[in-house]
Amino acid sequence: MKSKIFAILTLVLLATGICSATDTITRADSAYNAKDYTEAARLYNEAMMAEGTSAGLLFNLGNAYFQTGDYGQAMVNWLRARRLDPGSKEIKTNIRFLQNRVEDANKAEQRGKRLRVNPDEQGFFQAVGDSISIGTASNTWAIWAVTLFLLFVGCSALYIFAANVILRKTGFFGGIVCFLCSLVFLIFSFMSARAASSSSTGVVIAYKVALLTEPAKDADSNKGGVLTKGTQVQVLSEEVDAEGTVTWYKVRLNSDYIGWVSASDLEIV
Repeated sequence: MKSKIFAILTLVLLATGICSATDTITRADSAYNAKDYTEAARLYNEAMMAEGTSAGLLFNLGNAYFQTGDYGQAMVNWLRARRLDPGSKEIKTNIRFLQNRVEDANKAEQRGKRLRVNPDEQGFFQAVGDSISIGTASNTWAIWAVTLFLLFVGCSALYIFAANVILRKTGFFGGIVCFLCSLVFLIFSFMSARAASSSSTGVVIAYKVALLTEPAKDADSNKGGVLTKGTQVQVLSEEVDAEGTVTWYKVRLNSDYIGWVSASDLEIV
């Protein structure tokens, strides 16, 4: 009897939590439509705390931050949304639009210097690797791997049980192709999953940061490079204090922008 009461109470609490999160999202959407973007961002964050992260919530949160002018948090949340839904054209469009705006802001900070403000162009193999690991979700590759493995099993059965020579040859060679493709897609799935959990990408969340030659407040500025809020960078290494807390990150935008930034000025995607 006690176990039944406990189960009922658990279901009630779960249902209450779901309803509460749904209500919060509804209020967040209403605040956004009313152009109260600061309140919308607060409510979207509250909803994620209640029901967990999703691509839709991250996308909406990024939109709210963008409307408030917080390009750093907008970029962070859109990049996180892209990891969960890499096929979304809306997310990709928003990211590209904000990247262009941030690049213009970085150009304005050069003050006569001739530095490149866009990332280094990718090589062929790096572009292909990013297309595999970032452009397609891990689950999608996994589904293809399982599907092809099942086809391999079917081809194997055809080879073993078919009496016709042509069918047996079809099963034999088709099974080899399906098995090899299944392994390749399984590798792609692991690549995509690793990219989704990678901490090698960061976004500048401070209004402006000067890249320093050393991880110290009094270090010299590296080539005079200044990056503005929303700039996406590659994290090369980190500096931790005695308690193991990260205090500095060494980052790279391109060969002209490499240096150290305070951990409080950067958020890892």
